[in-house]
Amino acid sequence: MWTVELEGVGKRFGRLEVLRDFSLQVGRGEGVCLYGPSGCGKTTLLRLIAGLERPDQGRVSLRGAVASGEGHWIPPTARGLGMVFQDFALWPHMRVERHLSFVLASVPRSERRKRIGDLLGLCGLGEKRRAFPAELSGGERQRVGIARALATEPGILLLDEPYSNLNEAHRERINAEIARRQQLGLTVVAASHELNGVEAIAGRVMRMP
Repeated sequence: MWTVELEGVGKRFGRLEVLRDFSLQVGRGEGVCLYGPSGCGKTTLLRLIAGLERPDQGRVSLRGAVASGEGHWIPPTARGLGMVFQDFALWPHMRVERHLSFVLASVPRSERRKRIGDLLGLCGLGEKRRAFPAELSGGERQRVGIARALATEPGILLLDEPYSNLNEAHRERINAEIARRQQLGLTVVAASHELNGVEAIAGRVMRMP
């Protein structure tokens, strides 16, 4: 059983065909990097897996169950995944720490505090915990997005250009944590137009046309 499976997926936006008959299988604990230039459909693929877009043809299955297509639909919040967005998608009215506590609202307080502290340390954000997104650099905002995606300990992690603003030290620390979670079963699908460290957590690199 594949953790992530796309079968014959097609997607159009008006007259623009972004994907045609695309298939992909990713196993539990595996990492795949979708590699190619801007506009080749990488982000659309991640959004289809996340449930932020619906396929026009084909189907998307997660953990053996059809999530999108053929009359089936699982909403994004029920898919058990975390996503790092290329544009960060942070909530401007929330401080850094609040971004993490918000997605961990259902976790007991003591566990919530530990996860938040661990993630702020991992992503080098301890001194920025009270900052708003507008007060952060691009790299800091990107790290908040990564911390938020990891906070719920998802089974599937989607990464859209996750390291474009990070230095080598931050990439290595975050890669080490993701690799540790892959050993425990985390499945990773990343999209990148350049191999700037993300390939370290991807057992396969799939070139997009």
